[in-house]
Order: sequence, then structure tokens, then C-alpha cells
Amino acid sequence: MGTDSLAQTASRWLTRLRNHLAWRWGRVRRMPGLLVNLWFGNLWHDHWLRRQVLITEGALAATRRCAVYVMYPRLGLQDSHLTSLAYLARKGCAPLVVSNLPLTPQERQRLQPLCWRLVERPNYGYDFGAFREGVLMALDQLPGLGQLLLVNDSAWFPVPAAADWLAQAERLDVDLAGAVSNDGWLDFLADPGRGRPWVPDEGTPHLHYCSFALLFGARILKDPGFRKFWQGLTLTADKLETIRRGEVGLSRWVIDRGYRHAQTLDITRFDQHLERMDADQLRELAANLVIPEDTALREEQRALTDLSAAPVDAATLRRFILWATIATGPAYALPHWSLPEQGFGFLKKSPMWLSRPTAQITMSLIERYGDASMLEEARRLARGGRGTT
Repeated sequence: MGTDSLAQTASRWLTRLRNHLAWRWGRVRRMPGLLVNLWFGNLWHDHWLRRQVLITEGALAATRRCAVYVMYPRLGLQDSHLTSLAYLARKGCAPLVVSNLPLTPQERQRLQPLCWRLVERPNYGYDFGAFREGVLMALDQLPGLGQLLLVNDSAWFPVPAAADWLAQAERLDVDLAGAVSNDGWLDFLADPGRGRPWVPDEGTPHLHYCSFALLFGARILKDPGFRKFWQGLTLTADKLETIRRGEVGLSRWVIDRGYRHAQTLDITRFDQHLERMDADQLRELAANLVIPEDTALREEQRALTDLSAAPVDAATLRRFILWATIATGPAYALPHWSLPEQGFGFLKKSPMWLSRPTAQITMSLIERYGDASMLEEARRLARGGRGTT
């Protein structure tokens, strides 16, 4: 490795270290409030906030296949919400819609034909607070439940040009099927020189499936521990704690009990796909990676894909793509590849407001693979209508 390359690597890691220390200090400053929230949050929610829950019956009948669909309609009810619910209904699901914001009477009327039940609740605990509400309701009132699907509106789904995700998930024939996983490549990320082989570590304690699409089978639903997990889930107004206890905790509950699990977007051979690409194809993919929040990584992306600069060799581009995919998360980073090559049915919405470059990439993907309603919603999100499920 040359002197310039070593200097660039050191600079990247110093930037990451500074950012991490600043983040850690922010967490320390918020610790007293977080502890109070963790100790008393569920008590406050279950004995006070739940009084504000509003339940409306939908027009669809209950079935053995229930989909808990969580939404945070900051911009109001969107066509994308109705598109997702229509897909779930066509697949034989009884959608149980949980909204983390109050709805208007007109919005309820539009939702009722597409759901079995509609729940409006205070936004406490983010999507896992809403999932908890919906899952416990489904387990209590649908005793013959054979499948349970958890979906939230953080992604457009299904993208019109994509494959049938639920059919893909069922073909995996596992107890938990996710759309995609995170944090299964920590050994790869541990090498700042990016020389480690592309090998997943399924034993890593942080491996988890992203909560925007999870399909649970009958074996898990019949396990009394599944209900206990949701009953005992600590709700909090802290997003990172929600991810740790909810998204990661749920996956770890499944994995640690020996249930079969898999994902529809399997990137274990992604390095082999990249080996078949030439330098121009790799540069195009690298330029279109969606990197919403890591400014240092985006600066490196610009430098590597600058057409006016000296050409970068294919091996360097491959290493960058692999690194950026894992550091960012495949669901965010890879739609330029996963939509056309894998038929991946999800496109994350938050890049529309997190940075201008990622908004531009996402808009171009919608223009190619989406529809007019997605374009309109994306424009509104880019103008500042951010939401958080």
C-alpha cells in the first residue's frame, strides 16, 4: 500500500473516530433522561398512552395470514400506503394497520376497504411500539394464525418493476424471512485496509433482519416465548434503544432459539457479481450507491467516480463498493443494483431528505422503476416533509 493510500486510510479513520466520539458524548449527556425513559416508559405507555388508542373495524375478513402494517403519515395518507395494502390484500393477508399519527375521517374511509382493522396510537416506541400493539392484538384475536407479516412505510413497497416479495419470502421455507439483514459482516469492516475476504459471519451477535419487512411462520407464532417477547419489549422514545431492543432484539430472539432464518436479498456472493463487472460498470455502480449520512464515505465516493480525475482501477472500486454496502446497509446502498438485478421490491424513503446526492439518486431510480405517485411523494419528502416510523 502506497504512502498516499495509507494517508487516505488514516484520514478516513480519524474522521470516523471524531464522529464516533462526538456521538458517544451526546449519548452520555442524554443518559439520565434515557434511564428514566427505560425504567418507566412501559408503565407510562401501557397505563396512560394506551387510553388514546382508537380502533376502527375494516372491511376485510380475518384470515390465517395477518400483516401488521405500520405507518407514520407525516404528509398525510399517500397512494404508496394504499398500494402496499392492496398488495397485501391480494396476497390473502388481513392487514392490521397501525398508524403512529392520528388520521382524518376521510383517511379512515380510504383505508377501511383495504384492512381488517385500523389502529391509531400515539407515536411512542417508533415502529416497534406500533408493531407491539399490532402483534399482541393479532395473537389475541386470531388464534389460528399461520403467518404474520410485519411491514412499515419507511420504504416504497412494492416497487412496480420488482418481483413478488412475499412469494420470494415463502419460497425460502424458513421460520423468519426478512427482506435484508444488517451487521453480519463485522469482520470485513474490521480491516481499515479493506483486504479481508468477503465472508459473512453468521455468528456475530449483532446480525439482524431489517424491520421494514419480516415474515414469521407458524412455528414461531406457536412459541409462547414470542408473545412474551412482545409483552416484555421495553418501549422508549430513544431511536437507538428502539433499534437495539426491537429490531436487533427480535432477530436475536429468533436466531438464538435455533429457528431457521434467511433473507430474500442475499449478498453472500455479491463479490462474485462485482468480479464480472468491468471498470466502467463498477464506476457507475459506485457513483450510484446511496450513502445518506456518512459524509466522509460520500467524499470518497465522489473522488473515486470523478470522470475528470485519473481513472481508478477495478479492484479499488470493488473494495469501495463492498465496504460502502456494509457500512451503509444493503437496503440503503444498493437499489441501483438490487432493483434491476435482484428484483428487490423495496426502496427506502429517507434518502430523499437526508442528503441532496442521495435524493438525486433515489429520484432517478423512481423515474426508471417507480410510478407517478412515488415521484410526487418523493418530491414532497425532498421539500422537507420527513417522517419517522
